[in-house]
Amino acid sequence: MFASRLTFAVLAATVAVACAGTRSAEAWPGDRASAGSYSFDVVDAGGSPLRTFGHNGRTYVLGAEGQRYKIVVRNHSGRRVEAVVSVDGRDAIDGKPANWSKPGYIVPPYGAVTIDGFRVSLRDVAAFRFASVADSYAAQMGNDRNVGVVGVAVFTERHVPPPRPVMRREYDRGGHGDDREAKADSAPRSGPSAKAEAGKAAGAAPTGRSAAESSEPAPRDRTERPGLGTAFGERTHSPVVQVDFVRARPHSPDAVLGARYNDRSGLIALGIDVDGNRYRRYHYDAWQRETARPFANLPPSFSAPPPGWEE
Repeated sequence: MFASRLTFAVLAATVAVACAGTRSAEAWPGDRASAGSYSFDVVDAGGSPLRTFGHNGRTYVLGAEGQRYKIVVRNHSGRRVEAVVSVDGRDAIDGKPANWSKPGYIVPPYGAVTIDGFRVSLRDVAAFRFASVADSYAAQMGNDRNVGVVGVAVFTERHVPPPRPVMRREYDRGGHGDDREAKADSAPRSGPSAKAEAGKAAGAAPTGRSAAESSEPAPRDRTERPGLGTAFGERTHSPVVQVDFVRARPHSPDAVLGARYNDRSGLIALGIDVDGNRYRRYHYDAWQRETARPFANLPPSFSAPPPGWEE
């Protein structure tokens, strides 16, 4: 049974509390940036949302090479949630192939949290910055297959009801207390405590790379891909702390959100009316982006910098 886990709570990053698919690419549950009580936005460095388009049941974001961006996850429910974020099919915390069984970020009830880069430590991230596919973090780490998609898997927290009060009878006239207390009520409930569960979870964490992760498929030989990817940008101060979190449904997200991004020509090639002039040109890269998946879901570290990255 999935018990307590270490997850990440953002401190310095923004935490604000608020009172039909194309050919061979059908829309799926992670193709929209909002679902039920959860949503996310892709914003620029100043926090303004980037231009977003709805097309064939999917959400598309318009970016530009060199532009820095952030991901703002919003929780419109009254319960704390965990958000596991992927960019170009890579986990935003450890930089490896994305898998929603990995730890995520805590989003408070009726609040929001900003994820501003691939995490390199508890203090810093490497900023998200649009770049060519060849210069993207995914390509530099060996696989650009899922470049062009952002994903967020949301898990609600398991509700643990407070213990019932223990009822005691008053002392009798003789000054002797009634020892017939409700022992059944005062006894701990069955099952390990939260701390014990946390210890088990921490102790069971695997070390090293799993066989599935180490066998990540290499990309096929092809000419350089057009459009945008996300680079492993400059080091940015963004401290977090690790906290315990117990998922209500460990292996089944309450929502899987997603958005695809590209530059102007890439969105126009899909038939998206970016400038008011409809134009459609379908090519291999468009198909590849349309079939990209945010979570490969491999078993469960911070992001390893790509070769040549300077702090």
